[in-house]
Amino acid sequence: MNNKEEQIYKKQEKLHIYEYENAIILPRKFEENAPTWGKGGVCDQDDEFVQSSFYDGGWAQNGGKYEWTKEDETYVDEKVIYIGVFAKHWGHFLVDMTSKLWAFADPEMKENIKDYKVAYIGEEEPSGNYLEFYKMLGIQEEQLMHIENLTRFQKVLVPEAGFRPCIWYTEEYQRMFNQMAESVIEDKELKEKFKDLKKIYFSRRQFGKAVATEFGEEYIEQCFNQNGYESLGPETLSLREQIYVWNHAEAIACMNGTIPLNVVFCKNEKLKLTVLNKMSIYHKNPYIYLYMRKIEADFINVYKEPLKGYPKSLGEGPYLIKTGKEFFDYCQKEGFEIPYTGMKLRFYDLKQEIRYYLCVIGIGKQIRRVGSFVKRKILRR
Repeated sequence: MNNKEEQIYKKQEKLHIYEYENAIILPRKFEENAPTWGKGGVCDQDDEFVQSSFYDGGWAQNGGKYEWTKEDETYVDEKVIYIGVFAKHWGHFLVDMTSKLWAFADPEMKENIKDYKVAYIGEEEPSGNYLEFYKMLGIQEEQLMHIENLTRFQKVLVPEAGFRPCIWYTEEYQRMFNQMAESVIEDKELKEKFKDLKKIYFSRRQFGKAVATEFGEEYIEQCFNQNGYESLGPETLSLREQIYVWNHAEAIACMNGTIPLNVVFCKNEKLKLTVLNKMSIYHKNPYIYLYMRKIEADFINVYKEPLKGYPKSLGEGPYLIKTGKEFFDYCQKEGFEIPYTGMKLRFYDLKQEIRYYLCVIGIGKQIRRVGSFVKRKILRR
């Protein structure tokens, strides 16, 4: 499954929660030479930075002290638990913004902190599945405190990180996802809704950003559909629905990126998972969750990269998705029927390549407008 498996391990040290009286939480601030995601975090009553409030996710880091005056402070007579930075990106949320949340699933701690407010920094506020994630851990919306100004509290608790992307995880972190999965697996309403669930293709073709920057998924999705896979858009499902699907499907196929990270919720070690690589850039994040869940996956390359430097990064794109020998070898191994002719496929690939080049050479805004139009047409079907 993973030729870098030796870099992934379960960290055995018991996690701690550090307690600070009269501590201050600094909202996020970007300065020169600041970490990737800016400065901010917790300082103690002596205004010394609390290192356990620093987030180190490798390339993504957040935290650090900056200068302020006492006049800038507000005092709130509350006890809070600090959970770090929040932003609305599901992949980053799972990988980079849940490492302190293990405390809410810890049997020794959750009763002690149920009356605490839950403080976070950043510019966005959680909604939708992000709020549902918190609620599944017992964190109610009214408990959440968005720290936008320098705020000193009666008491601040700072949990240690329970997870280091791509390298280690802890029992406490794994327990959190176990509890979330176990609260959904036997849900009777979801059992009825997904009673015919067997094989799922998680599609990105109705997702706005993908419409504008990912070219060529349609025929690959069609191939899976032809061979018994039902298409679902993750963005159309609640978190509980997604967790149910991941635990009850016989097989799941999806593009590499955010979608396969949801395997962290999956306790079904018999799941047949196929991850389609839409780029040559190595995406490390799924491997630690696969290792944590003891699930094997097939990684199949389905990309073409005719221009150097594109895609620009794991998340930026643009991506040219293309069937090729590796995909057809996979289809042959699986006994798949190919639903399109050679000529039709060549015409389709040419059309997608033109769209890709138009995106690269600077008609990005126009492509996005076209993408929005296409998305509306899809949703009206």
